[in-house]
Amino acid sequence: MIYLIRHATPLIDYQPCNARSAKLLLDEYNQTSSIDEAEIAAFLSQPDVSQVLLASEANILSSPVNRAYATACRLFDVARIRQDARLREYDLRLSSIPVLRMGLRHWFALHRILWLLGISLGAATRKAEHQRALGVADELYNSCDEPGKITIIVSHGMFLRTVRKTLQKRGMQARRIYRSGCFTVESLTP
Repeated sequence: MIYLIRHATPLIDYQPCNARSAKLLLDEYNQTSSIDEAEIAAFLSQPDVSQVLLASEANILSSPVNRAYATACRLFDVARIRQDARLREYDLRLSSIPVLRMGLRHWFALHRILWLLGISLGAATRKAEHQRALGVADELYNSCDEPGKITIIVSHGMFLRTVRKTLQKRGMQARRIYRSGCFTVESLTP
């Protein structure tokens, strides 16, 4: 069995801003360990949902990006967590679009769309990032043959979506177990 956990919502300023401020906030977003712990606490307060995941002797892998690692540390004993650089989010870069002012999430969405269209702005290419996610998905798929083995991945939205879709194409069944804000827990079974 495989669990995919998306990090809790980072606590940064998402208010409307210009391009220059958005670039600074993207850096903050990528560096912050300050997450909405209420999202995780609500999950933990539902033992019928959380205890199966938490009680297992699972192999726990986390993105080294602070928001994901902080989420993993809130859920699991730090000594059990192994950081894996392959689990980081797809690269995102913001450009300077003068005069435009919008919420940070809109800046992220606009530039993610540009990236998906092949305008990378110096970020890793869509193909390269997709290949990285496919490699992780292949490894997860091959490891789920072992009976009773559980792997937990704590990572990021777009990266996890690619991993989930790849595993589903290989016949695994996905089920959302919990969601609050950004924090999402999904299971995948053969």
